[in-house]
Amino acid sequence: MKNNLNFNSNFWKKRAKKYNELDWVKNKEYLRTFIKAGEFKKTDAVLDVGTGTGIVTHAIAPLVKKVICFDKSQEMLNKGNWYGNMHPILGNILNPIFDNETFDKVTARHVFHHILYGTQKAMDECYRLLKKKGKMILSEGVPPHKKVKEDYIKIFKLKEKRLTFLEEDLESLMEKSGFKNIKTTSVILERMSIRNWLEKSGLPIAIQDRIFNFHINSNGHFKRAYNLERIGNDCLVNFKMAIVVGEK
Repeated sequence: MKNNLNFNSNFWKKRAKKYNELDWVKNKEYLRTFIKAGEFKKTDAVLDVGTGTGIVTHAIAPLVKKVICFDKSQEMLNKGNWYGNMHPILGNILNPIFDNETFDKVTARHVFHHILYGTQKAMDECYRLLKKKGKMILSEGVPPHKKVKEDYIKIFKLKEKRLTFLEEDLESLMEKSGFKNIKTTSVILERMSIRNWLEKSGLPIAIQDRIFNFHINSNGHFKRAYNLERIGNDCLVNFKMAIVVGEK
């Protein structure tokens, strides 16, 4: 049986060590836009799928009644500082443990690209868990332009096993599960350090070098799409994040 999540203990153990030091993870503009999209209320019960170290959970918790911090990696959960209305649970979104219509909101930031098999089933499960009129707030990094999608796939193939989405792919996932009133917002994170992204991801030095060299030796269209700028031993690029909200 295939592992439904891109999961192995060593992978996430390495990622967990410096995950909170990733610039994109703690980017305030991105987090603020994600939270704003959720329109959270004090009466909300929220399921944060793939909560990781709890960055999203900590931003949501003061705004809602409770947050279930759900993740398959114990190593990531161990890095979280859980308190108050935050309730960490080790589990897999593809293995149902919650009743129908349990939550007012479901969040998933940078999670679905790790769900290599049963991706639609995972979205169906999020839909099932939501109360009527409940909302799903989904976010993924996406290629900055369709023309560099293949390059984007090549880069991430060196880094990890994962799926690559465009905005319309995320919208389709939600629509097929039954979500309505789907709206997408894009956030551009400017001048993000490739060195930070590589060094804090737990990758071997050889892989870091290959990915870095891919960026600096890329063609002109790639460099323009990413607004790539070489700065000493680093290069800065723009990351594009899609935030998709759907209603049950």
